[in-house]
Amino acid sequence: MSAEIKNYTFNFGPQHPAAHGVLRLIIEVEGEVIKNIDPHIGLLHRATEKLAESKPFNHNIGYMDRLDYCSMMCNEHGYVMAVEKLLQVAPPKRALYIRTMFDEITRILNHLLVIGSTSLDIGAFTPWFYAFREREILLDCYEAVSGTRMHANYYRPGGVARDLPHSMPQFAPSSWRDEKEIASLNAARKGSLLDYIWAFTEMFPDRLDEYENLLTENRIWKQRTVDIGKISAERAQALGFTGPMLRSTGVAWDLRKDMPYAAYQDIDFDVVVGKTGDCYDRYLVRMEEMRQSTKII
Repeated sequence: MSAEIKNYTFNFGPQHPAAHGVLRLIIEVEGEVIKNIDPHIGLLHRATEKLAESKPFNHNIGYMDRLDYCSMMCNEHGYVMAVEKLLQVAPPKRALYIRTMFDEITRILNHLLVIGSTSLDIGAFTPWFYAFREREILLDCYEAVSGTRMHANYYRPGGVARDLPHSMPQFAPSSWRDEKEIASLNAARKGSLLDYIWAFTEMFPDRLDEYENLLTENRIWKQRTVDIGKISAERAQALGFTGPMLRSTGVAWDLRKDMPYAAYQDIDFDVVVGKTGDCYDRYLVRMEEMRQSTKII
């Protein structure tokens, strides 16, 4: 008796929460390996440009948070810099450093989300909880300066909405596995926001080591990321890739170095690049970028 083996074709999205209602993928798989994808790109239009036409500059900042609700303050940064350029306003040095610090906090928030959710999709449940454990600390910092954990509305043309607080709000305690780290963070929470951020930078490199112990040489992780989604540097540039997606192909393009803004020209850090442009290299680039972000902060 013979059996005919066929590839399986199914729809991913637009109803899937990861597709946000604007993307449908017709996916052909052979076992667990995706052999072909036919993307149907939808439209996500929230009328931001139209809404901005009738509002003062400062009233539009909150819209920028919502354009990418995982990279809130970075979106605000681009907008307020455009307004400053129009008005020929130069922010004070302290504001530039505050912006730089929160840009890097936001970068870590993004990378933790990507690595945690990718781990979950691939089948590794634990890194998801670890990543969101660390995100909670950084979202505390968002809340301390803006009163909210997502749509911060904190940057302003000419600086930021308010200076860094000298005391931390007493948030509900998170659950931590290490009693020494719990004590360190609780002690830092009794001080200023800068004390709290400093305590995070002291403990976070060890947490990154934990992620690497779980994933970097993990056989299943490598089977599902090495040589998967591979793209060349030329193709990445032609498609307009940026960030870790581009740098994973070996292109050392980073606006913080190539077109420096805020306080980046005064800060020492490395541009992280990969070699192969596959899922595994993108993971490695993000891991090292989080170490560099910690160094910058």
